[in-house]
Amino acid sequence: MEKVVLRVRAADASLSGQEVLSAAEHARLAGMHEGARPAFVTARCMLRASLGAHMGLLPGAVPLSQQGAGRVRIEGFADDEPPFFSVSHTGAAEAGISAVAVSQSTPIGIDIQQLDPSVDWRRVAERRFPAEDWALLRNMSDEIGRMLFFTLWSIREAFVKMEDGKLMPYLRNIRVDLAARPPKLAAPTPAGREDAMIYFHFVPEHQLMIALVAAQRIEVDLDRDIQPMERRPDPLLNRLQA
Repeated sequence: MEKVVLRVRAADASLSGQEVLSAAEHARLAGMHEGARPAFVTARCMLRASLGAHMGLLPGAVPLSQQGAGRVRIEGFADDEPPFFSVSHTGAAEAGISAVAVSQSTPIGIDIQQLDPSVDWRRVAERRFPAEDWALLRNMSDEIGRMLFFTLWSIREAFVKMEDGKLMPYLRNIRVDLAARPPKLAAPTPAGREDAMIYFHFVPEHQLMIALVAAQRIEVDLDRDIQPMERRPDPLLNRLQA
């Protein structure tokens, strides 16, 4: 069984490592709001380092590409060709958190979500989740219901990333049996997958839900270091492009 390292890091407000980004990534970075830059740079640097270790390349030589807001891909590699990877980030500036996982054996998807108290989770669950989920959630306390809501949301968005799907159909149609040990799919995914590994972990001090799904069983090694970084003036290297 493959051991997959799921790395979770605080976004580095110093934008350390941005020199390994490609010209396209620098252009994307320069067009971002300042608060979104740390999580983006941290995620891309972790992804490049992890993929480089799998591919025998320096981080800056990993040929990543992305069209618009679409999926990040490795140039010259088919979607069903390893290494498989997934990226997620949340928050901004000092509060930003990034996560990356890479597998040599199976498609994976990851998602991280901070339990945002401003989200009207009852309204969203009633409108977007399967009816049986809402029937369960509606009778829960706000604290427990919010936790379960974000757990289910994270798992579903992880499936979106693994199968390169659209969010809304996955929120409505991914059914998860969390009472099973380990958790399992209770119905096929929108892409027709009947079985998958489901992993989730909650970090209470950061109110952070972490979810990973995989097409085949793997061992998840959670490597997290999410102590907040010191805030500094925006240290963008290619400021003339901004």
